Amino acid sequence: MNKETYLNKGIKEIIIEFPKVKNILEEYEIGCGKCAKGLCHLKDILNNNEINPEMEKKIMMKIMQIIASDTI
Repeated sequence: MNKETYLNKGIKEIIIEFPKVKNILEEYEIGCGKCAKGLCHLKDILNNNEINPEMEKKIMMKIMQIIASDTI
């Protein structure tokens, strides 16, 4: 799958497929792993949690590195 496909997936699906992503989110106090709904798309979770743009870029880069390394 390409990057856009993952950006448009629900965060719960991402966490199930890539459990390390939950650790990244928890590191930055983003509670998606504990959320019962998990309806947010990966591309939206940082906006929904009011993360500044610089930090958002850093977190997303870490998440995409996990996805890329696990899909090779």
